[in-house]
Amino acid sequence: MVLVALLIAGTMTIAAESTVVHRCVGADGTPRYQDAPCAAGDAADRMELKAPEVTAPIADAAPAPPPQPEAPLDQPRPPPRPQLMSWRCEVENGETYFRHDGCPDSIVEPVAYSTGFGAFAGHAYLRVWAYRVPRDEACREIRHGARFGDERDQRASPYEKLSGKDLCR
Repeated sequence: MVLVALLIAGTMTIAAESTVVHRCVGADGTPRYQDAPCAAGDAADRMELKAPEVTAPIADAAPAPPPQPEAPLDQPRPPPRPQLMSWRCEVENGETYFRHDGCPDSIVEPVAYSTGFGAFAGHAYLRVWAYRVPRDEACREIRHGARFGDERDQRASPYEKLSGKDLCR
C-alpha cells in the first residue's frame, strides 16, 4: 500500500529544472539563440525556460476497446466492380483503331484509280470487326498511337479533357 502511494506521488506533477537560453543580436540584426553568454558588442537577452510539467495518467480510465473487424467473416464480400470496356476495331485493309462507344459495321474509303479511258474516283466500303478490350488497354494504345489506323482512334477533344469527360483520364 505504501509502495503504491509512493509510485503515484512520484509520477504526479513534478516541477522540472529550468534551462537558461541567451538571445544574442549581432551587428547585422540577425538573432541567435545559444546556451553560452553573448559575445561583447552583441545585444543580449537572458531567458529561463522551464520544461513542461509531467502528470500521472488517470488510473480509472477504461482501456480502449479492441478494434472491430471490417465485416463479419460469415457474410459474403460485395461483388467486384465491373471492368470498364472499350472496343478494338479491325478493318479488312489491316487498320486497327480503338473506340469507347463501339465500332461501325463498315467504313467508306475514297478510291481513285485510272484506266486506259481516264481517271475515276469512287468509294469502297470496308468491313470492320469489333472486339471488346479493357478500357486501360485501349487508352494505352490510343496514347501510344504509331500504328496503321491510329488516326481513327476516339480521342478526347480539349473541351472533353477540360470538362472531365475524357474516358482515358
